[in-house]
Amino acid sequence: MSVLSKLEDGVLRLTLQQKLFDAAMAAALLHELRRTDVQCFLIDGVDPMFCGGGEGELPVEVFHFRDWITKPVVCSVQGAVLGAGVGLIANAHVVIAAQGTSFGLTEIRAGGWPLGYVAISKAIGERRALELAMTGRVFGAPEALQIGLVHEIAPAFEYDDRADAMARHLALLPLQGRLPV
Repeated sequence: MSVLSKLEDGVLRLTLQQKLFDAAMAAALLHELRRTDVQCFLIDGVDPMFCGGGEGELPVEVFHFRDWITKPVVCSVQGAVLGAGVGLIANAHVVIAAQGTSFGLTEIRAGGWPLGYVAISKAIGERRALELAMTGRVFGAPEALQIGLVHEIAPAFEYDDRADAMARHLALLPLQGRLPV
């Protein structure tokens, strides 16, 4: 199973079970994000990496779920968030990163372009997104916070607890139908 799901107190935790994002994982994630029996989604990855990039043909829709989703999405990230992982978190409403997390739009290194570029440029601004996509450089959590890619940095021993608390808080609020899409 490429995405493990667990529903508790209105929060659906979706854990990416692979380091590389592929078509099967994208399909499973999109399926889960369409569920109506939840109040908030919490997406995380398996330690020590959130997402090391993508492989194969990926559906563009997975990098644009913020255009149609009506429930809040929180991402809890650690380790590396590269390529497709950055496109994914750019769609989240709140992103909490562990100290030491690294980020990068590394697709250019293999001759590609980020599929999530539109969402990324909406999240951090077009000029910054263009610079990161063209250079493929990897940057740390402090810069990710500074440019607005993440909302909070927490120690490695508590980033996931903070993300869980945020998701539970958002699940209690009457946000459905009020989120900008």
